[in-house]
Amino acid sequence: MQLSRCHPCFHSPTLCGICGSTADRQGAAVAAMNAMLVHRGPDDEGSYIDPSGVALGARRLSIIDVDGGHQPIANEDGTVWAVLNGEIYNHPRLRTDLLARGHALRSRTDTEVLVHLYEDYGDALVHALEGMYCFCIWDARRERLLLARDRFGEKPLFYRAWGKRLTFASELTALQSGLDQADAVDPVSLMALLALGYVPGARSMLRDVSQLPPASVLTWSLEDPLARVSRYWQLPDLRPSAHGSLAELADELDGHFANAVDSRLVADVPVGVLLSGGLDSALVAAYAAQLSNDRIKTFTVGYDQGDVDERDAARRVATILDTEHRELILTSAAVADRVPMLLRQLDQPVADPALVALHAVCDLAREHVTVAVGGEGADELFAGYPRYRWLALSSRIARVAPAPLLALGAGALRSATLDGRLGRLAEVVSPGDVVERYVHWATDGLAGTSCDIWGAALRQQGSPFDPVADARHVIARSGVSGIVRAFMTLDLERGLPGDVLAKADRSSMLCSLEMRTPFLDRSLAEFAASVPIAAHAGPRNKHLLRTLFERTLPQLGEAKRKTAFRVPLAEWLRGPLRPALEAQVARGPAFSEEWLDRRAVRVLVDQHLRGRADHSRVLWSVLTFGSWLDAQRGTSSL
Repeated sequence: MQLSRCHPCFHSPTLCGICGSTADRQGAAVAAMNAMLVHRGPDDEGSYIDPSGVALGARRLSIIDVDGGHQPIANEDGTVWAVLNGEIYNHPRLRTDLLARGHALRSRTDTEVLVHLYEDYGDALVHALEGMYCFCIWDARRERLLLARDRFGEKPLFYRAWGKRLTFASELTALQSGLDQADAVDPVSLMALLALGYVPGARSMLRDVSQLPPASVLTWSLEDPLARVSRYWQLPDLRPSAHGSLAELADELDGHFANAVDSRLVADVPVGVLLSGGLDSALVAAYAAQLSNDRIKTFTVGYDQGDVDERDAARRVATILDTEHRELILTSAAVADRVPMLLRQLDQPVADPALVALHAVCDLAREHVTVAVGGEGADELFAGYPRYRWLALSSRIARVAPAPLLALGAGALRSATLDGRLGRLAEVVSPGDVVERYVHWATDGLAGTSCDIWGAALRQQGSPFDPVADARHVIARSGVSGIVRAFMTLDLERGLPGDVLAKADRSSMLCSLEMRTPFLDRSLAEFAASVPIAAHAGPRNKHLLRTLFERTLPQLGEAKRKTAFRVPLAEWLRGPLRPALEAQVARGPAFSEEWLDRRAVRVLVDQHLRGRADHSRVLWSVLTFGSWLDAQRGTSSL
C-alpha cells in the first residue's frame, strides 16, 4: 500500500438539510421545514425568497470553513442561487478550474462552486461532481429550478409535485411541515416495507410524495411547471476491461481506494471510523490510519445479551492499527429506552434492526468526532453477499439436472443433520426460479409471508406490491448479463439506497454526525464494474477485496466472513422490547386503522415470546411501522 497525503488548503463546507417551495412568498413553508431539519444542521440556518414566490432554505452542520459556509449562496449578480446537503469531495480542483476561467468566488465552500459550474454547464454540471449530495439551484433569469441527487443515493430528497407547485425537503417529516396536508399512508409502500424492510425506488411512505431517485435530476420552471425527472448516470455494465492477475488488480484497487479514503478524510474537525470488526470497516480504518495526520479514532458497539458481539474483532483491528478506540455496550435497559424513541424519530421507516446498533455507535462517535467514515457499499460493488455465489451455483445446477432429481436431492439434504452451509445447499439444489430464490434469501423469507399480517386496508388494494416482479423489472431495465452481475445491480438499485444508505443517513444525522462512504467513490465503483466477475465472486465472495485486505492487514490472516453491526433481535423482542411490541398490538394505530391484522400478529407474538419460533424479522417490521405511525398521528401506544 503506497499512500501519500497532499491536500491543498481548501475549505469544504458542511452537511445540511435543504428545503424549498415554488409557492412560498412569505417564507412560512421554508421556515417550518427548516425548523424540522435542526438535527441535520444545528449550527446555522438560512433562506432566500425570490420575487416569483420560489423559496429555498438550508440548515447547516459546520465541518470546514465554519465562518464562510452560510447558505443559500448566489453568484456575483444574484441570478443563480444554490442550497446543498452533503459534500462535493472534488470541489478544490473544480474551484481552481473556475478561477482560471475568470469566475470570482467569495468563499471556499463547495456550495458556491455549484452556482458557477451551473453558469458554465447548466444541468450537465452533475457530471463534474464527485461526492454525496442533494442540491437545488434556482435560475432566476430562466425562472427554473434544478434538483439533483448523488449517484448512489447517499443523501435523501423527498418532493411533492401537484398542480403547478413543487415542494421538497431532505426529510419526509420536514416536507410534511411545509405542506397543507400530507399524512395519508401509501398502501403499496407499506406492502413493500413489510416485504423488504424498506421502501424501494421513487416511492415514499406518504401518498403523492416521491423520492428523487439516485443519479437523477428534477427540473421545474414557471413556464413549464411540471416536475420532470431524468437519470444522468448509471454504473456501466462494462465488458471486463481491467485485465491482469489478481495481484495486479489488487494493485490498481489499492490506488483507487487510497484516493477514495483520502478524499473523505478532509475536515477541520475530528474524523473517526465506525468499526464493526468485519472486512470493510477494517480496511477503511487501515487506510485512514495511514493517510491521516492524526491518530485515528475508532468506535464499535456490543451487547449484554445474545451471542452477537463484534467487540473482540474490532478491538483486535484497533490494536494493530494503534487507534484511539472506544466501545459502547448497549444494555437491555438502554435498548428499552432508545429503540421506541429512535423508531418514532424516523422520517421514513427502515425496518433493518442494524439501525439500532448503527445509531448507538454514531451517538458514541458524536461525543468525540463530527465526521465518521464507514464501509457501506462494499458488498454491492465487490460481491460481498454470499447469496451471489449461491444463486450462480443454483442456476448452473438447474441447467444440467432435471427437476425431479433436484427435488429428491434437496429432500435428502433436508432430512440429514446439517450445519448452516449444507442447509443452504439444500435450498440451492431445490428446483425453483432464481429471482424468487433471491428475494426469499435477501428478505429472510419476509417477502413470501408478509401478506399474512395485512389488515383490511391493505387487502382491499387492487394492485399489491410484488417484490419478485419488482426485482425482474429492475434487472430487465438494467440490461446487465450474468447471474451475479444482475443481482449485484439489483442490490445497487434497491437495497443500497433504500436500506443501507437510508439507515446510515438517518442513524448519523439524528446524532448530527456526518457519515462518509469511500466505497461509493465514482472512480472506485467504475473500476469495480470493469473487473471480471470471477475476481469478485470466484473461490470466495468479495475475492478481490479480500486479497487487498489480507495484503493490508496480514496480522489478521484470512479475512472474516461478512459481518456488520448485527443485533440480538430475537432476545430483545422477548426482553426489553416486549412492552413496546405488546403495546403496539394492543393499542397501536397500525391495527386500529386496519393496516395490520391484530389477530394474525398476536399469534406470531405469542409463538415468539414462548420460544416456539423466531418471528423476530416480521415482528420488527410491525414495531418499526407501528412506532412511525404513532409519531405521524401524534399518539403513543406505550
